[in-house]
Amino acid sequence: MKGFLHNKNFKTLLITLVILVVMSVLSLVDNSVVSSAVNGITKGLFQVSASATASTDTVSYDDLKKENEELKKENAELRSQLVDYYETKSENDRLWKYYDLKKENPSYKILPASVIRRDANDDFYSFTLDIGSSNGVELNDPVITENGLVGWVCRTDAGTCKVKTILSPDTRAGAIDKKTGDLGIVSGSAEYSDQNLTCLTKIAEDNKIKEGDIIVTSGTGGVYPGNLVIGEVKELSFNSYDTTRCAIIEPYEDIRTVTAAAVITDFETKGEVKQSNED
Repeated sequence: MKGFLHNKNFKTLLITLVILVVMSVLSLVDNSVVSSAVNGITKGLFQVSASATASTDTVSYDDLKKENEELKKENAELRSQLVDYYETKSENDRLWKYYDLKKENPSYKILPASVIRRDANDDFYSFTLDIGSSNGVELNDPVITENGLVGWVCRTDAGTCKVKTILSPDTRAGAIDKKTGDLGIVSGSAEYSDQNLTCLTKIAEDNKIKEGDIIVTSGTGGVYPGNLVIGEVKELSFNSYDTTRCAIIEPYEDIRTVTAAAVITDFETKGEVKQSNED
């Protein structure tokens, strides 16, 4: 209350009221000069009072506007930090899964990378990574995500490498049904690629493969290490080209939208078939 009484605006209002009362008493006298003076003074006081109020409001608005701008800036910074946090967390989760994979397979040399571009004219969703031969990447090196095999290196230069995916017919990866032991070759098809599906071909007529079975790499051929997860059987079908049996595989990774991957540049059985042929 004491602070309110000493408030500058309150004092101005009080003085104005006192003057108005005095002027009102004087105006009761039938004197045109006094009445004119009272009216003039009253009008001036109202103008001063209005001006003081407007000035106070203007200052308050500027303060609020400044505070609002500062809050907007702080919110933008917090949003940016939150985005960085989620990106870092996602990257850490991927790296931990690669670490677990390497822990289970000590011979693996794994190089994480980011997708820097995609070939819009490729129906099989090939992409380019930001690592290349200067990092130790070679042709045919397998490419994985934390969810399994996604492709292989088809071209490389010093700083980048291009990856063909397992949705492509150019892919031929030895694979095995983890439950039944049925063998086959994973190869893509134009018929299924847009659905993020690939095929297990060259399977035996009397295979025991069923929907839901998990398909992994067999490790034969020296190009892919064994037990890399590929996906699960969605349905059994016939190859539309040669009417042989095949299994439609749904990868555990949506290959069409991959933004980060890793190249396995070395593993224990790498190049075994090539070496045995040379011998």
